[in-house]
Amino acid sequence: MLTLLMKEKQIKKGIQLIIVAACMAFLAGCASTTQYVPLPDQSKRIEDSSKARIYVVRPTSFGGAVSFKVNDGDTLIGNTGPNGYLCWERPGGQMEVIGKAENTSRLPVDVEQGTVYYIQQHVRMGIMMSRNELSLLSEAEGKSKVSKCKPPKVKK
Repeated sequence: MLTLLMKEKQIKKGIQLIIVAACMAFLAGCASTTQYVPLPDQSKRIEDSSKARIYVVRPTSFGGAVSFKVNDGDTLIGNTGPNGYLCWERPGGQMEVIGKAENTSRLPVDVEQGTVYYIQQHVRMGIMMSRNELSLLSEAEGKSKVSKCKPPKVKK
């Protein structure tokens, strides 16, 4: 009798796991990368030579059901989705890129005009949803990761 009850519990647990996995698979395609500021011409290294170009790249499908907000200080740049990137240009000077998910990740960068910066948004496991962590990449790493990601949908 005890064995029968244990098998029944295992079956119920297995069904619950299948339902959760199916829901996660369904939601995985829901998050996308959306940008709210103008997207510079991607055929040029920098569109405005008096500014710096910033890329935030999220080169993974992990945590795909969740989009993360990205700010340049107080300015909302957009939301990153799986395998996507954001790109904008800004004047030189001190900048703080902020990624918001279950947590808030901050990356201060001293920006020089005429320079391109690549920042990776790492996805981490969280308690209720995914967490994020920002890190600066070398130009070679950044170019490689951006080339494997989708450009954002621009909304004004």
